[in-house]
Amino acid sequence: MLEDPPALLTVEDLSISFWDSRSGNFADVLKSVHFHIPMSRTLALTGASGSGKSTTALSIGRLLPPKTKLNGRIIFEEKEIQNLSESELRHIRGRKITYVFQEPMACFNPSMAVGNQIAECILLHQKNLKRKAARHCTLDWLEKLQLPDPLRVFQSYPNELSGGMLQRAMLAMALCNGPKLLIADEPTSALDEKSCRTVIEQIQRLQAELSFAMLFITHDMPLAEYLADEIVLLCGGIIRPAQ
Repeated sequence: MLEDPPALLTVEDLSISFWDSRSGNFADVLKSVHFHIPMSRTLALTGASGSGKSTTALSIGRLLPPKTKLNGRIIFEEKEIQNLSESELRHIRGRKITYVFQEPMACFNPSMAVGNQIAECILLHQKNLKRKAARHCTLDWLEKLQLPDPLRVFQSYPNELSGGMLQRAMLAMALCNGPKLLIADEPTSALDEKSCRTVIEQIQRLQAELSFAMLFITHDMPLAEYLADEIVLLCGGIIRPAQ
């Protein structure tokens, strides 16, 4: 019997509370959430809106707002995320742990060409590269995402691309530095059915090719069952048995 590979990410007894200015107290958002994701595997975190899915995702990259109480452990590559310095965290976030969000338009700078933004991300994390090499790398990634006319996409501003094309460009930005963990937070819920199918196909193909692990967040249980090796169901910030 084959053993599961060791965990790339482990979340242990994670509880999170946000400051509620109206009541003057902390309000619980997550309670004792736990799961682990081995390398190359996909875990789907599912549940209704407000169940704590996105809060869980943001906690992994230490992206929660300042007035937040966090208990428990988040362990990535045997290091506790909470104990990392800001410089250590910057090395991991955007390089080893990357995100794709629901609304790519909100993640791109509207006044800068899409390709230049992806190239800047490459230069930030691969400091040995020159700008020309980063441009070539960006075009290669736009081609890998099977975007039509990669040069046109590179030169386009975010508002000049469709939602599906922009989401694939966001996926190129998330994968261009070779992450070990991709956190995809409702990446298809704002897309039409055809664009949704295309994005899912690209994610599956590239995961098979590159062997990154994935935390896929969705309220769509059939999609979770289709994509994931394991499903965690959140209800009111608490894990419930998946039906």
